Amino acid sequence: MMLGASFLLATLALCIDSSWGDSIAALILARGGSKGIPLKNIVELAPNETLLGRALDTIRRASVFNDIWVSTDHELIAREAERHGATVFTRSVTHAQDHSTSLEATREFLEAHPEIDRFALIQCTSPLLRPHYLENAAHQLSPTGPALPCVFSVLRSYKLRWRKMDLSGLLEPLNFDPKARPRRQDWTGELVETGMFYFTNRRLVMEEGTFQNERCGVVEVEELDALEIDDAKDLEMARLLIAMD
Repeated sequence: MMLGASFLLATLALCIDSSWGDSIAALILARGGSKGIPLKNIVELAPNETLLGRALDTIRRASVFNDIWVSTDHELIAREAERHGATVFTRSVTHAQDHSTSLEATREFLEAHPEIDRFALIQCTSPLLRPHYLENAAHQLSPTGPALPCVFSVLRSYKLRWRKMDLSGLLEPLNFDPKARPRRQDWTGELVETGMFYFTNRRLVMEEGTFQNERCGVVEVEELDALEIDDAKDLEMARLLIAMD
């Protein structure tokens, strides 16, 4: 009897955990027209490891997604996506321009896939994405957790910020009082988006035109993990960090 009860509880727990992936799809937007680094999404970080391939492998190791999609307009990117087991969505020319937004490309994808409700938009140019970050976010979005409508990645910052005012040219402190400068241990800092991932749902994107709202949860990432590849210097830094990892 005891063994049977234990088996039943373990099976129930497994079913609950598997519900995460059953209802959350992963989506990577990877167009071919990057300017700073040509075909940036499939540039190599190490021998036989591209940005896209590394991201897809990390997503798969997280084990919280049932479907993994790559939206692209480029044949070579599509091949790399398929090589790593992702399903390719052919992105239209209209939504693959330099001025195209992630929101527009995501709406195009969702219009073609009405069966997808909750999903994670994941940035493959964040090469230090970790499986446990995705698992944390999925838990927050999952019915087994607090069921938040959205979750995104942030970095906690303790930097003191200033702004130069347009008309006077004078400096204005934005997040502190210069006469009472906070010590690091005396305040909680600020949360800065990393752009690494956005877990959200169809309604927010299609009806409200956003990936986030004030009820979002957050996943804090380590400072070095927040690196995003924008230029050649970022790429070299990523290669060094990965070699040391």
